[in-house]
Amino acid sequence: MAIKEFFDEIGWFGALILGLTGTSILGWIKVWSGQFKLLKNASLATLHSQLYEKGGRYIVRGAITLSELDDLEYTWQAYKCLGGNGTGEKIYQKCRELPISDYVPNKAFKEVEDIAAEHEAKRNA
Repeated sequence: MAIKEFFDEIGWFGALILGLTGTSILGWIKVWSGQFKLLKNASLATLHSQLYEKGGRYIVRGAITLSELDDLEYTWQAYKCLGGNGTGEKIYQKCRELPISDYVPNKAFKEVEDIAAEHEAKRNA
C-alpha cells in the first residue's frame, strides 16, 4: 500500500523518471568502479616495476644512497597500500640492509653530461 501512495504522490511519470535515474546512477557506479579497479591495477603494476628495477640495481651495486632509500621508501609504501605482494617487500627489506653510500653517479646521466659537454665545446669553438 505504501508504494501505491508514493506513486500517487509523485505520479507515474515521476516514478518512471526516478526509476530510470536510479538505474542510470547504478550503471555509472559500476562503470566508475571498474575504471577505478583498472587504474589501481595499473598503479600497482607501475610501482611493482619500479621496486624491481630500482631495488635490483641497488642490490647488484651493493650500496644505496640516502636519497635512493628515501625514494624507494615512498615507492614501497604506495605499493604496500595498494595491496602489493611479499616479493616487493623482500626487495625493499634487502635494500634497507644495504650499506649507505655517498653519491654514486648515474652511468646513463654521466653519458648525457659528456655529450652535453661535447656540444658545448663545439659551440664555443
